[in-house]
Amino acid sequence: MAAATPPARRRALWWVLGAVALLLLFGLALLLAVMVARPQSTGATPALAPTASPTPAPSPGDARTATDSAGQHAQYRAYVSTVVEGGTAVIDGLVGLEGCRVSREDCMNRLGDASAEVGSMREGLTAAPAPACLSAADQRLQDALSFQQRGLDTTRNGVHTQDRVRLVQGMLLTGAGLWRAGQAISDGRRSNC
Repeated sequence: MAAATPPARRRALWWVLGAVALLLLFGLALLLAVMVARPQSTGATPALAPTASPTPAPSPGDARTATDSAGQHAQYRAYVSTVVEGGTAVIDGLVGLEGCRVSREDCMNRLGDASAEVGSMREGLTAAPAPACLSAADQRLQDALSFQQRGLDTTRNGVHTQDRVRLVQGMLLTGAGLWRAGQAISDGRRSNC
């Protein structure tokens, strides 16, 4: 008599999928908040008193350094914009997982949509590469998105086949993606862009 009825199993599945969606949503929202709200470095060195020594003429290397710095700043803006836009789309896809309560087919479609949004964000980040100062954070973010996409796909497969082991594997992969996203956030905060 300890066997659960099919409606009870479905309710448990929806609760699990809802919890995964909330975890993903929280992780991506935190990542976006940190990437956008990260304070710009203000330079902690105090200004020196002006001296009477003549200033040397700028060398061609100085102009190249200024151009490189401007290029890196533009690359930084493009990368952060891609993270914000892609992250918002991923969050929207994950919020859509609430519709998993309706039916198994609808849930599989929504899991597929969320996975596609993660894939789209990965493609966007490949098209707008991170500046050198964010390369470690970008690599971890790419890892996180890879784990999340694979986790969503595995969860979708588990829902389709009613395979609880696949469902748990998908949730674990998604959790690994969130853990890796936390590392990306930490790296991004330590960067000096």
